Amino acid sequence: MKLLKEAKEAFFRSNHDKKHPFRYFTFVTLNDEYPDARTVVSRRVDESLQILIFTDARSPKVAQIQANNHISALFYHPKQKLQVRLKGEARLIDENHEEYATYLHQVKSSPSIQDYTTLQAPSSNLQNSNDEIEHGEKLHFSAIQIIPHQLDILKLDRSQHHRARYTKNNENWEEQKLIP
Repeated sequence: MKLLKEAKEAFFRSNHDKKHPFRYFTFVTLNDEYPDARTVVSRRVDESLQILIFTDARSPKVAQIQANNHISALFYHPKQKLQVRLKGEARLIDENHEEYATYLHQVKSSPSIQDYTTLQAPSSNLQNSNDEIEHGEKLHFSAIQIIPHQLDILKLDRSQHHRARYTKNNENWEEQKLIP
């Protein structure tokens, strides 16, 4: 369980350190044909390793999660040479969720509010490459909760690499050591 402990410490540090490598990670959903990967920002990791991210409610990832909520995520800490591959599910947190108002307040009181007020949805085509992005009054905000089911943790080391898979069983993680 040594690798899981090291990964948890990194996740929890990313809650407070805005420059921590686990703060920005690759989040993968499924579209009709291919996996769809993008970099997202972790807003919070809780004790059960559930990860919270914010997004525009009109973004492609929201529709992809609605169609299939199985996701993957990839984290890498270059100084520690620690990689965590996560498989799990995503849950959309909209205005009907009890914590939505708290998350919405965080966005409204930050400079990132403009990210959720564009007139066109994310990934929409600009008519002209010189066009300015227009903003409106309406806020298109949603949050996503990532629930991990499996972690594949790899620690690179000059003398010997270490790798293990951790599978969530109820509230506990079960470890299976792997060949790196």
